[in-house]
Amino acid sequence: MPYFYKLIIFLVVVLTSCSRSEIKKRHEAMRKIEAPLDLAVNGGEDLRKILFDSRQALFTKGSRTLDFGTCAIDSKTYDQYLSRMPSSGEDLVHYLQKETQWFEVYGKESWSEILLTSYFSPVYEGRRKPTPPFTQPLYNVPKDLIEVSLSEFNHTDLAKLKTDRAVVSARLRSGPGILKRVVPYYSRQEIDQLAALKGQKLELAYVRPIDAFFLHIQGSGKVRFPNGKLLSLGYGAQNGHRYKSIGKLLYDVIPKEEMSMARIEGHLAGLNQGDLYDFLSENPSYIFFRELVGKKGVTTSGLEVMDRRTLAIDTQYFPLGAVAFLNYPHPNFENDLSIEPKDFENNSRLVFAHDTGGAIKGPGRADLYWGEGRKARQAAGVMKHPARLYFLGPKDACL
Repeated sequence: MPYFYKLIIFLVVVLTSCSRSEIKKRHEAMRKIEAPLDLAVNGGEDLRKILFDSRQALFTKGSRTLDFGTCAIDSKTYDQYLSRMPSSGEDLVHYLQKETQWFEVYGKESWSEILLTSYFSPVYEGRRKPTPPFTQPLYNVPKDLIEVSLSEFNHTDLAKLKTDRAVVSARLRSGPGILKRVVPYYSRQEIDQLAALKGQKLELAYVRPIDAFFLHIQGSGKVRFPNGKLLSLGYGAQNGHRYKSIGKLLYDVIPKEEMSMARIEGHLAGLNQGDLYDFLSENPSYIFFRELVGKKGVTTSGLEVMDRRTLAIDTQYFPLGAVAFLNYPHPNFENDLSIEPKDFENNSRLVFAHDTGGAIKGPGRADLYWGEGRKARQAAGVMKHPARLYFLGPKDACL
């Protein structure tokens, strides 16, 4: 039997099976394994570029350690590891087999197994002013939005904060006397239905409400205006509320095995405006954007996203900036208009943990960036599959 398992058929929902014991500590998230002998991996110029960019990101963040389970590797050593990595051919395979320590992630149902989804950069029609059906504003980052570092308050002389979130967004509100109080930021319902941001001149563009919601999920994208000009938007901030998947609320409408972005969008399109906003408000998380000049979407690490190289992970368990090996099912379509893939083929490639996401929580989840536009949307919309994930580092480098 080959080292990498044969991936399960289209849209198997692993959430229906019994879950493993939940882990809470970072050192439990990986373990060392031997490098596989039957290794196949895609290299190329895009790999060469992202290796260089990853080293730049490590440098700008200064001296630190990257945690791979119980193994801590300082950023200078990891930079040297990336600098020696070939970008293609047999040299790359040899480097991964002979000079690389492999770390198997804890996973979801078994070691290395994760649930892989995908995201992309959509291009939506929009307007500068609200004009039906383009009525939903996309907002810039509000001036009253602040970030609260919960981890810095979690000391023995203060209340123990039982949360897996290190940072949340909030706002200041008048308190007793001259004091001000930190309170949660406005929810989706307060922003979209109660107009909490009205009059702050934060509107960047107006799009269809459904398009705005999916743009929030992707975190970046473009708006095309009638004159052909494009407004490129990147992630700016989040309102601090937990992300709640609306797909799970539709299991009585759309069978789990048929759940996809296209099916969800089709259902939402059949709702009247009041019901639509009520339903979307079930997910209180809200994204604010910033205009990008000459760039694609920007990741948490500060780098541009790269097609099928950028991976979003939970930094509570996995090291931001690290390279990983991903084995996953690649969807193939009959044509550009197909909603369902004709089949899936096994694919392996090196990816880079440069991004995060509100829905990407725990040691058994990851989100692969697929690209920009309609083809990327087609593939990303059907990705919800088991995959195998391994992080990579230099041998004999643990502190």
